[in-house]
Amino acid sequence: MALVAIGAAALIAYRWQASRQPIVCQICGRDVPKQTEFHVDTNQGTLTACCPRCAMHYMLDHPAEVRGARATAYGSGRLIDAKVAYYDEGGDLQYCTLHDPAVERGPNDGVQVRVYDRCLPVLVAFATHDEAESYRRQYGGRVLTYQQALESVREH
Repeated sequence: MALVAIGAAALIAYRWQASRQPIVCQICGRDVPKQTEFHVDTNQGTLTACCPRCAMHYMLDHPAEVRGARATAYGSGRLIDAKVAYYDEGGDLQYCTLHDPAVERGPNDGVQVRVYDRCLPVLVAFATHDEAESYRRQYGGRVLTYQQALESVREH
């Protein structure tokens, strides 16, 4: 009986600790913010991405592998079909790039300015056009459909 209790306590402790660990983007290696988490269903399984833009880069680079995609609806946190979501592009808030400064100092290189980041401009997913518009009014950017977001990723 004592061994069962110890085993149960260990399992609970493990799950509690695992739930506190950040999820890492399987595409770029950054932490995955809950607000912008995105899932790409592939022939090999599901990839978790830090944001819609990072995932869409992968989807455009590997079209034969992609079976579907789900975006996290900002606000509710629900996973929705990425094709029916609306996206705000270029708003003021940064999520997965928040801790990656645009200006860095290399040990022997002086100051380096980031000129490209696969996760910028920011894309945030919404379940409805009204939710995306409300976010846009507060944080800026522009509202896009899924196809428009893919096209913007393709161009940048």
